[in-house]
Amino acid sequence: MIKHLEIGKVKLAYTSEGEGSDVLLLHGFPSNIFFWNDIKNELIKRFRVTVVEQRGYPLSSIKNAQTTDFNIENLTIDIETLIEKLNLTNNLIVVGHDWGTIVAWSLVSRGKVKVNKLISICGGTEFPPSKVYNNLIYAHGLHYISSFQNPKHSNEMIMDNLDLFFRSAYRITPKLTQKETDLSLKNLFISKKSILNVHSVEIDSLVKHFHSGLEQAITWYSNIDVNIEISAKWRKYIQTPVVFLFGENDAAVKLNNKMIQRLKLNGKNIKVKEVKNADHWLPITHKERVLDEIINK
Repeated sequence: MIKHLEIGKVKLAYTSEGEGSDVLLLHGFPSNIFFWNDIKNELIKRFRVTVVEQRGYPLSSIKNAQTTDFNIENLTIDIETLIEKLNLTNNLIVVGHDWGTIVAWSLVSRGKVKVNKLISICGGTEFPPSKVYNNLIYAHGLHYISSFQNPKHSNEMIMDNLDLFFRSAYRITPKLTQKETDLSLKNLFISKKSILNVHSVEIDSLVKHFHSGLEQAITWYSNIDVNIEISAKWRKYIQTPVVFLFGENDAAVKLNNKMIQRLKLNGKNIKVKEVKNADHWLPITHKERVLDEIINK
């Protein structure tokens, strides 16, 4: 059963099921609380599993929202408060996917709650500044993160065909070639070529869930510059064991040697792993691999 925890302007939607050590699951973009269902249903056989729909997503939307409502500090305070209120202190493992990895990293860096292990899937620690993306121009336009600096306009483009957006977002990505992938909003999220090659997700359910739009979720991206400044207050070399999992065919978060070295410089016990023949949706396509990282400590 979905419950809500009031934290300032947001009523944070969550579920908490099972008994034993704690596992907390944080979704990314464009997902929701149900993204983790298959993994959750396996984990609750041996853990207490808490799943969150993060602020700005439909079940945890904010009235009269401001851009600053979605900066990294507010996103992280939500999760810290949830951990404290639910007493998620039994050998807590935090698992983040996509944007959920950024929130999870801040959670560990701030050190206000005890996290025994972090599993970061298809994401990293912080986004680069927006100027990095502004220099990336593709055949169909600017990098999607540059487009997302205008959440209202981006949302209008997406809502013009929400079914196509989710089919594009969850499309199966083939093995990457040497040619640079077009990461524009139009190609990555509004692409008709993706209609027949979609991962096993319930597109109709996603369309229904996000019928009111994705503007608040997109606004997370509008804070990436200010997030760098905010994170400087707690950025440090961490002691928490961390596993970074990446998909070999993930064009949006492409792993390379430079990235591996950068990630490993952030902590004492960091492992970086790449999953062959996988793209951005590892919790869906490689559920057993994700479960193995959580269960086998």
